Amino acid sequence: MLYLLKLEWLKLNKLLSFRLFTLFYFVLLPAILLTGKRIPELPPPLMTNEVFFIFPTVWEYLGYVGNWLCFFFFGFLSIIIITTEYSYRTMRQNIITGLSRRQYFLGKVYFIVAISLVATLYYVLCALIIGSFSTSSIYWHKVWQNVDYIPRYFLMCLGYMSLGLMLGFLVKRTGVALFLYLAYIMFIELILRWGVHLQLIKHRSMHFYPMNAVEDLIPMPFTQMADQFLSQYGFDLFLSPMEASLTVIVYSLIFIGLAYFVVERADL
Repeated sequence: MLYLLKLEWLKLNKLLSFRLFTLFYFVLLPAILLTGKRIPELPPPLMTNEVFFIFPTVWEYLGYVGNWLCFFFFGFLSIIIITTEYSYRTMRQNIITGLSRRQYFLGKVYFIVAISLVATLYYVLCALIIGSFSTSSIYWHKVWQNVDYIPRYFLMCLGYMSLGLMLGFLVKRTGVALFLYLAYIMFIELILRWGVHLQLIKHRSMHFYPMNAVEDLIPMPFTQMADQFLSQYGFDLFLSPMEASLTVIVYSLIFIGLAYFVVERADL
């Protein structure tokens, strides 16, 4: 595994898009949240901007910021690291020079898992630092009250990147793959869920679409209160954390499995 990760690192650490996307993520994750300090007043039920930065709610708000950043930067990156292999024919070169197709593919999977892990560790670091400086009285149980956001954040990163991985191998062209990635998440899945599924089958199964499950891992924090209210009347806005986690794991495995199927049968 370490050998395959090293090969991926040697190929990608000089790639400009890899450097830019990772830099933007590291800078923007804390920066976007900290801009909340410039907001003097907030409407009910938030009232004060302190809720963005103190324990335990910092996990929720920072995670929601990370949700958008992972959607853009890491989803795009997972596509680009695949499609550039086809553009520069490095996939063919790697296999000719000794890697099996399985090893080549595992290198990509290990790399997106490693990126998801690093992104999650940085999220934890930022949350702990921001929360520690912003919370007046720190209690251990408050710091780790929302600790379940950590594995959910990792699965969120992996969900976006596994979709990008599959599209990269299926489409092979960067522009087309990026377009399909954005179109599916922002338009196509919404049309399928609300315009087709809900009209045909009025059932909460409409929430179990892949990218909706990814988004429900860390939804917009204050909308969860509306979800709790509506759930009393038999209507849920979001999947539960456990439902979302299991759904994302299943879909991620499906995406990775489909990508491997393509690699095994690809014409080099």
